[in-house]
Order: sequence, then C-alpha cells, then structure tokens
Amino acid sequence: MEIAFMRHASALSALEAGVNSDGERPLSETGLREAREAAEELSGRGFRPSTIITSPLRRALQTARQAAAVFPGAEVRPEPGLASAADPAELARALVKDARGPILVVGHHPSIGLMPAPFLGKSFSFSTAGFLRLAIVRDGGASVLDSRGCEEI
Repeated sequence: MEIAFMRHASALSALEAGVNSDGERPLSETGLREAREAAEELSGRGFRPSTIITSPLRRALQTARQAAAVFPGAEVRPEPGLASAADPAELARALVKDARGPILVVGHHPSIGLMPAPFLGKSFSFSTAGFLRLAIVRDGGASVLDSRGCEEI
C-alpha cells in the first residue's frame, strides 16, 4: 500500500485574495504551478493514486484538483479532519486502514508533517507542495519511496 503526504501549494494571504477567512485563501499563480509540478513529479516516479484525500479548505482543494488533472480517474475526497484539530497520527492510520489503493493526502502545515509518524516514528517539515511518499507494510511500518521539499524534524 502506498501513501503520499503533500502540503498544499503556495497560497495568497487573506488580504491579498480579498477574502474574509483563512479557509477561503486560494492558491497563487505560483501555487497552481507548484501543485501541478509536484503531481507530475510523483507521476513520473510511478505513483498512481486511486484517491486524493484533501482538507476542505480552498487552497488544499485547489492543490488536490491540480493533482487530479495529472492523475485521471483519481477521486478527490474532502476530509474535514485534515482542516481541524484532529489527531494527525490517528487520522493517518484511519486513512491507510480504509484505503482501497494508493492515496495522496493533501493537508496543511504542521499537521501534514505529523502524519508519517505512526509509520516511520518521526515527523517532517514540508515546504509548500512538498511531498513524502511511503510504502506501508503489513506490520504498520513503512519505507520512504520518494520525497521533495520535506525534511525530518
């Protein structure tokens, strides 16, 4: 089972975007490009998610939709827990348990960096559109297959 964790791409501030809440912040033009490039890089490395699970906040949804354009047939599914104070480790375990194929998880800093911890025993810091791709094994452990823009913390 494969899972890739990705931080949303670069977004405008609420002031720049003229929106009233953090959840409405859209990706910048740079962010739209970053999201697409990150998905293309994952695709070039052989990753083919069947599902893209994303925070429902606008910038993460836009990142997920850019990825979906690279991965035809991948279902985009918002997960409210990715935008809330839900326990990132518990959420990651639940997503893997319920997965029916490879999944891409799009979320926010710092929680997206905590999601690999139950599998690797460590957390990560992600740059915008950074990703970490894992192969999950039956005992619940994992090995790192690919990464971009993330480092162990």
